[in-house]
Amino acid sequence: MVGAFLIDFQTIEFESDSKIAKELLHELQERCNLDGSDGCYFVLDPPISSAGWDFSKLFLSGTFVDKIHEVNATEISSSRGKTFEDKFVSWLGAMLTRRSCKARLKVASEMK
Repeated sequence: MVGAFLIDFQTIEFESDSKIAKELLHELQERCNLDGSDGCYFVLDPPISSAGWDFSKLFLSGTFVDKIHEVNATEISSSRGKTFEDKFVSWLGAMLTRRSCKARLKVASEMK
């Protein structure tokens, strides 16, 4: 089992980008047969603004990451990065980009 993920979520359009991210994560929850009634699988913290950018943290539970990986293993494995964490965040960022989300994601320094 993978541990919890902490991802830096950086954007200049927090309102719209966070909405896209939450919609995607809810869809992934449904695809993974996780209804949310037995726990919270993700949290996007309120942003801190600086120099026109909004900085937030996205938390994904280990259970959620495991289930997402089970369903999307081939795509995640072929994503950019050396470690599983880098590949997963790269894959998630690509999924958001396809939905016109302009947020930048990276593995939070707290995870390294």
